[in-house]
Amino acid sequence: MNKVKILKTEITAMPASALKNEVASMLKSKRAHKIGKVNTEFLLRSLNTEIFCDALNDCDCNIADGKGVLWAAKYLEMPLVKMPILRQIQAIWQMVYSGASLVFYPKYCRGPICENIPGLDALTIMLEAAQDTSEGVYFFGAEKEVLSQAIQKIQKKLPKLKIAGCHEGFNYKDEEMVEDINKSGAGLLVVAMGSPKQEYWIRDNLDKLENVRVAVGEGGSLDRIADPSEKAPKWMQAASLEWLWRLFTGVNRTGDPDKRTKSRMGRIWNAVPVFIYNVVKWKLGEAGNAGVVGNVEDE
Repeated sequence: MNKVKILKTEITAMPASALKNEVASMLKSKRAHKIGKVNTEFLLRSLNTEIFCDALNDCDCNIADGKGVLWAAKYLEMPLVKMPILRQIQAIWQMVYSGASLVFYPKYCRGPICENIPGLDALTIMLEAAQDTSEGVYFFGAEKEVLSQAIQKIQKKLPKLKIAGCHEGFNYKDEEMVEDINKSGAGLLVVAMGSPKQEYWIRDNLDKLENVRVAVGEGGSLDRIADPSEKAPKWMQAASLEWLWRLFTGVNRTGDPDKRTKSRMGRIWNAVPVFIYNVVKWKLGEAGNAGVVGNVEDE
């Protein structure tokens, strides 16, 4: 698998058409694999937090989750002239027209990473791989009611999928979870506790899981399966405007509209303008001197 380094993180340049076979191969292997789903927030957090960066780079496969990742890969490979003043002007101009291409000509950013695989699409592909290989799936995370609703909808869509077990992402002990997952015999483990908690849990416990061959962090995917209204319309996804949809939709666990809006605004601020700023600074070679601007909250 070809990998492209964006900032400090390696992303696997893999099309959706190849993901199913890759996961199926992992499920049939003799060792455990970690799959990461990386968006712009993850890339920004990896600049701030070395242990998170290490957790991502330790994955066997990091899927590009979002067109912002494609943009960064394309933008960073564009050459710059050597003259300092012209370099800055050129870098800004490249940022403007490559960013605009996401909306007006998306094909321009399909290289060096050919395409992004949205979170829910990637999860569906992995579940199909588990179904085809007759491997059981264990779902760990989300609230109890959300988890139940999501599993019901998944089972309806994939009736032959073996649900080996499940547990909410609250009120658990690591030792008990490891024991329950081992008893289930699941080959695919879906951990949906939000980032970076899920990445750290997989890192710390995967070697204790006897049967798991693929573990993946799924963030809020189960929430969006349980409540499809949280997924942006296809035309907004095609126009790279899913971030705008999420800004005005989705309910956080508190149910507080003010906290929801503040949380969404903060995440969009970091995922779009702060991320773009840091990528441009990185490209100009000033990241080491200026430091990283902005912080990414945990999901």
